[in-house]
Amino acid sequence: MTKTTKILLTFEIVTLILLIILSFFAYPQADDFGFANTLNNLGWLGSQVNWYKNWFGRFTSTMVIISGFYLEFSILCKVFPVLLVCGYLFAFYLVSGKFFADAPKKFRLIFAITMMFLFVSGMPSLSQGIYWFSGAATYSLANIAVLIFISLLDSIQKNKIYILLILFGIFVVGSNEAAMLVLMLFVGAKLLRDHESKRLWAMLAVFILFSLVVVLAPGNAVRSEIFAGKNHNILFSSAATLGMIGTLFAVWLFNPFLWIGMLLFSHFDFKVNLSDEKPVFVILFTLFLVFCTIFPSFWATGLPAPERNINMTFLLFLFLSLYLISLNKIRAFSNSLMKKKILLIPLFSVWILANFYISSFDVPEKHDMPFYLKNPNEAVKYVVASYGQNNFYHVYTDLFSGRTVNYRKMMFDREDKIKNYKGGLLCLPKVEKLPRSIVFKDLFENPEQWENKIFAEYYHLEQVAVCDN
Repeated sequence: MTKTTKILLTFEIVTLILLIILSFFAYPQADDFGFANTLNNLGWLGSQVNWYKNWFGRFTSTMVIISGFYLEFSILCKVFPVLLVCGYLFAFYLVSGKFFADAPKKFRLIFAITMMFLFVSGMPSLSQGIYWFSGAATYSLANIAVLIFISLLDSIQKNKIYILLILFGIFVVGSNEAAMLVLMLFVGAKLLRDHESKRLWAMLAVFILFSLVVVLAPGNAVRSEIFAGKNHNILFSSAATLGMIGTLFAVWLFNPFLWIGMLLFSHFDFKVNLSDEKPVFVILFTLFLVFCTIFPSFWATGLPAPERNINMTFLLFLFLSLYLISLNKIRAFSNSLMKKKILLIPLFSVWILANFYISSFDVPEKHDMPFYLKNPNEAVKYVVASYGQNNFYHVYTDLFSGRTVNYRKMMFDREDKIKNYKGGLLCLPKVEKLPRSIVFKDLFENPEQWENKIFAEYYHLEQVAVCDN
């Protein structure tokens, strides 16, 4: 291991430790209160039925979310992020055994840590992906389950593994639509290679059955009515998805840590197990998976996929990048490039500073796709400010600037005001600078905002708003 690799690995480990420290400053946000309210009002089963009938067909993610709210917020919101970080590391470690032939445990461990590091560096929303319970339970748990599923798929002949894979698959299918499509496409790709496998066909049949449970949910029709006129347009949805993929890839390619990590990976002597496949097939298949992570949102709502959903898109982008650097021609080019240290070190230094500067931008208000088509300048601003983030900037500045400590102090102040509530409109202190690493949405000044309403309902308040004074 080179000195440069050791330095980077040390930085990676320190960053992961900071991610765990950040979890102790996490608090419930947005939909957390809505799910908790249905549990309090309708009970566990009644809450499940309510969401299935009135909003969407996801059944396993809602089970996890609703069950989680039996715990105190103070415990749930702080323990769950730690479990997610450990879950991702474990999943990346398992996947390394799938993709790398005869890889030693040391390399697999470095791979897991580095992939987590790279994933965190450009994750479209770190707060929604790890620290927001409802969002992370819906999308991040499914991401981890998909990674574990892929890593064990070749062991399908073992009965215990087969049963485990079916359970993982059902969990993914019931979590969210994008992960469901990715999982079923992987099974379909496996069937192309082994079309006589009865176990694979039976597995696919089970997944299709449970996907119908999701698709045919009455709540989908209710939700669809809200977006009527903007959704279910296949040409618009396809074109918007392709445009968004191109834009996202262009932004993510400007992440300096991605290039640093991939250049260092290219110096390891590893062989990707997919090397027997034609590169064109692997690239096109991965790009199609990427398409399937974004298309459902445009199809269902006419709106871009939320950042928590695009975390899966970025994960696939990372694996595509990793596969590309395993190709001989690209590896040879990277080896020659790495010799030019005098050029690369100042280049990456300036690049990282520029990336951190972009990360300091405030994210503008989100609009629908027709607005961005008419106002391309606003679209560029939104994409750069939203997806051009480098989460390391937020992790380190939130912790070492004292922003997370101030946020926790403000949450304590709010708790005191709620305890002393006498009636009417409760005005809570406003958080001047939200720690973006762990918070994506706070309360608003307007008490009629739906986030304020569900917060007020949870704490038995008439009305609530945030105020400067």
